[in-house]
Amino acid sequence: MEQNQPNEGQILADVAQLRDRFSHTQTLYKEVAALLFFRYGVTPTANKLYQLVRKGSMSAPAQALQTFWEDLRDKSRVRLDMADMPEELQSLTGDLLGRIWQEAMGHSKQHLQHYQTQADERVAQAQALTQEAQQALEVEQGALKTAQANIERLKEALQTAGQEQAALKQDLLHAKQRQNELETEKQLVQQELRRQSEQFTQDLERLQKAIELTEERAQANERRALLEIDKERSIQTRLRQQIEEAEHANKTQRQAHEQELNQQQDQMQKLRQELGQEQGERRAMQAALDISHSLAKEMQGQLQMLRTRTALLERENEEARKKAQLLSQQLEQAQAQPVRPVRLKRRLIKNDPEQ
Repeated sequence: MEQNQPNEGQILADVAQLRDRFSHTQTLYKEVAALLFFRYGVTPTANKLYQLVRKGSMSAPAQALQTFWEDLRDKSRVRLDMADMPEELQSLTGDLLGRIWQEAMGHSKQHLQHYQTQADERVAQAQALTQEAQQALEVEQGALKTAQANIERLKEALQTAGQEQAALKQDLLHAKQRQNELETEKQLVQQELRRQSEQFTQDLERLQKAIELTEERAQANERRALLEIDKERSIQTRLRQQIEEAEHANKTQRQAHEQELNQQQDQMQKLRQELGQEQGERRAMQAALDISHSLAKEMQGQLQMLRTRTALLERENEEARKKAQLLSQQLEQAQAQPVRPVRLKRRLIKNDPEQ
């Protein structure tokens, strides 16, 4: 009878099927022993059974294997229980069938010994391969030690790079903090600039209203003075006409008219004095207007200074942002090449109180 060559994968697959069919431990071990002996021609052992089943304790496969051999010996004894056959014939026939069974078992053992011989040869080949593999393993272990030493050096380099990376991160954090401070200062300056601009606009509007009111008053005074001058001129013309008429009419009344003329001249002098006062007020208003213009120019100068300060702060903020970008690039380069012990230059950003 030709036996199949033992296939570990097929044996494991058959054992898995038996595991699904039989849940009892002893029954499962006996079925696996029968599978090895009858299907694959392999003499079952307790260790082999436990390696395949791995269920219960180590005594379970030994007990199941003993039961398997006892059952096998019982089955090799053939008993014929037939009523028509004499007992001696039944005994002879049973012995004959037993010898036939033993002969079959002998042939099976011969085939089994042949397979065992082949297995021994394969074991010897496997041992030779194992020795070669052991030698190769020793070589690989030497290479592994060298690689481990290289790994240690790389770890040290990586640790150094990590420290430099941490320093760069700290510098970047300082740069970002400085950038935030500059942004806050810029916002405060912009708020102050807007407040002063609004205040300047309000003051300028008040000054413009005051100037307009002063100009209106000056124009009104000027119109009133011109009216008084025109009135004075009209009076003088009328008086001259009256004087001429009086001189022609009655020379005796000249003194009276001269007195009246003197009175009119006094009145005209008063009017001139009032006109001078009005002109003085107008000059004072003009001086106030000049002062308001000077104040407006001064406030415009302050506004220009605030704008210049804002531009300087924006330029400093841009420089800080560029420094932060440079630090970020250096950090990315350090992360991209972590195993190279490269010494990165640290660029510290000091907090400038004037920035």
